[in-house]
Amino acid sequence: MLHRLSGNQALEAASGHNSAMTAVNKFGRNSAIAIGEEEVIWDGSTTGYPFPATALITSMSQTADQATLNGATIEVQGLDANWDLVVQTAVLGTPSTTVVTLTTPLIRVFRAKVLADVVSLSPIRIHNAGETVDYAIISVGQNQTLMAVYTVPADKTAYMTCYYAHVNPGTNLDPTSNPIRLWASDRTGPYAAQVKNVVGQISGGFQHFFDPYYKFTEKTDIYITATPVGKAADVSAGFDLILVND
Repeated sequence: MLHRLSGNQALEAASGHNSAMTAVNKFGRNSAIAIGEEEVIWDGSTTGYPFPATALITSMSQTADQATLNGATIEVQGLDANWDLVVQTAVLGTPSTTVVTLTTPLIRVFRAKVLADVVSLSPIRIHNAGETVDYAIISVGQNQTLMAVYTVPADKTAYMTCYYAHVNPGTNLDPTSNPIRLWASDRTGPYAAQVKNVVGQISGGFQHFFDPYYKFTEKTDIYITATPVGKAADVSAGFDLILVND
């Protein structure tokens, strides 16, 4: 495993000056986790995240037409059928509810954002061709996905420096306990998802540091879940990675 980077090395990873090393920050929020349900921290607020077996992530549309976003550019980050990193752009249709096709079909998507000076008033969804499964959602007003979900690209190794979570305050959103779990699933094995760390959070927030860093190999899905007890919960969570070329 990679031991802790010095300040200069960490800055080098974040700056992009070293082509063999990249910093990745993933952060998400699930504002409506049901009592006793273990849900993934992402905009979809589901008990499981729908990782596809093939490159089914092909399309994009907005739930309700927003004239000011007609023709707006959306950046989509994910992995292609070969598990290679792809950063592409797609243009919303007119109306924006029109299903448009991504240039490159994806087997994973882990970030999308609006490249326009307009605030989204309706969810923008990255989905399959039939519009039956959402894989990424830009929620109203956020202009970027909030998903504590990531997949290590092919020919890369990811080293996790830390992960974190916070129970956000709100009416009837104060669980008596709230286990936070860090999960990983190695798709080269293949292996079912495995818990890599768990914190029995009660309230407030925490940040767990790995020293040495935790190692994740190529094609490994990484995500965070929360399971509120007693009351529903609004949870923010995320993690930091150093991505290194193999």
